[in-house]
Amino acid sequence: MKSWLQKKWNNGKMLAELKPAFFLSLTFCFMIFIYAPLELYINNVDEFWYDVYLLFPFIIKDFFLFLLFSIVGFLVVYLFGNVAYKIVLYCYFTGTVACYIQGNYMVKNLPPLDGTDVNWSLYQSQFVKSTIVWVIIAIVCLILFIVLKYDRIKKAVSYISVFLLLILVSTITVLSINNNIFEKKEYARFTKVDQFEMSTDTNFIIFLLDAVDEECFWQVWQEHPEYEDAMNDFTFYNNAMSGYAYTEHSLPLILSGEWFENKEPFIDYRNRIFKSSPFFNYLREQGYTLSNYDDEYKFEKGVMDGAFNNITYTKSSLWDRSLFNTRIIKMVGMKYAPYVLKPYCWFNVSMLKNQEMSSKDEELFSWRNDDFYKDVQEDDITYVDGKRFKLIHLMGAHVPFYFDKDVNVIDDADYYTSIESSMTVTMSYLNKLREAGVYDNSVIVILSDHGYNIEGEAVKVAQKNENETGRQHPILFVKGLNESHDLQVSGAPISYEDLVEAYYKLMDGAASDDCFAYKEGDQRERRYLLYKYLGEDHMVEYVQTGYAGDESTLVPTGRVFDAK
Repeated sequence: MKSWLQKKWNNGKMLAELKPAFFLSLTFCFMIFIYAPLELYINNVDEFWYDVYLLFPFIIKDFFLFLLFSIVGFLVVYLFGNVAYKIVLYCYFTGTVACYIQGNYMVKNLPPLDGTDVNWSLYQSQFVKSTIVWVIIAIVCLILFIVLKYDRIKKAVSYISVFLLLILVSTITVLSINNNIFEKKEYARFTKVDQFEMSTDTNFIIFLLDAVDEECFWQVWQEHPEYEDAMNDFTFYNNAMSGYAYTEHSLPLILSGEWFENKEPFIDYRNRIFKSSPFFNYLREQGYTLSNYDDEYKFEKGVMDGAFNNITYTKSSLWDRSLFNTRIIKMVGMKYAPYVLKPYCWFNVSMLKNQEMSSKDEELFSWRNDDFYKDVQEDDITYVDGKRFKLIHLMGAHVPFYFDKDVNVIDDADYYTSIESSMTVTMSYLNKLREAGVYDNSVIVILSDHGYNIEGEAVKVAQKNENETGRQHPILFVKGLNESHDLQVSGAPISYEDLVEAYYKLMDGAASDDCFAYKEGDQRERRYLLYKYLGEDHMVEYVQTGYAGDESTLVPTGRVFDAK
């Protein structure tokens, strides 16, 4: 045994033989476990709740662990024989080059990680392209390993590995310097404070059910006659038009009437609207205390101080370190793995969230239908003299689909059962206000931020449509102060840019069917700024010349708004 090891060592020849394996292992492990997680973090820094200090221990541990495993693996294979070593070196080298190309040059048209279940059959062309590229790389590398002499192969593998490593190190260094990633994160979040505190004077409630499409909603409505009685005193505007396809831009428009056209950084626009929009300033002047119940939006420390009475700052603690680590690696796999393996890497990125705790141990608001429904059933209304404004943003019918009509979490939930659960929660909340005697003195606006493009299997498996034009038709219910009548339905051509003016009129005592300037039968063109998911830097302007849900009358104007 000793003589065999001495023979393998051969005065240091083994080290020279293993040098390409070392450089190759170093490059691959750095790319997958250091570069990739950091690059993903830097390019999406505002999307993640965690800061880089939480990430570092995981990526450093993974890097050294897998580097050691890789080097030991090469050593074991080398001791078995030259042929086995060359085969493994070829496979490892091929995989490293292919992963580098896949993760850096073939990253367009990746499926979303926003909770939308992926219909992988729609990505067949990407499967084919990825497979072809990996096969071509394998063939080219095989030819090189066959044609070149062994000494040249070792040098080529070493030089190419070091070259790729230098590119990766320099790139991540520049990205880290140019983006202030070393700042510790502390976000303002919204708690349940005063969630059911209601004014005996006047309340203004915006009850937002995410992603409820009017046409799908109406199908559900017709199967539930109990909904009509529950929505007495409201006017249902069934021809309302949202301004954007997604919550991020829709909600500020709902609260301000001000369009975002990529003329400034979105975060500046968003912060300005939530902090000091004319509507919010007016509410404060009128003596309203403002509360915002939402767990989708987060704001940097200090930005929202004084804006809402239920803000706190969160600190992060991991509830499952190994699960967090696994999901970080899976997220890397979604970018660097061949397409044939991506289905095994996909996960709902919202599940990456931590357990957030406020500095005052106040319970954070949860937008899930079942969480709010439980609170409605268990918590009591409390009364105050001052006026109250509440923005309550619930999951509604947003993906992923969890709920049945009774707001139970079930395995076979779909878009329609999610709508039913939204109505169950809504009716329960309205009944709670009625029973507490604070319903009549409340302006209540129940709406969705945008519609939902329901096509094919999207009933069960949410799948985004490339054109996104099926999301412009939300629901909109309005009730003014002291209204008492049967449910009214209006086909007035309402745009969400009209909402703030309607809010003012409602606070002045206008009835729900008289708060908009437009009436049923009026003709108008309504604006819609369309962008693809994660493509908000390029907005295309459309106008709706007909009914809100009619895509044939939704036409582009030719104007675009690109971020500078």
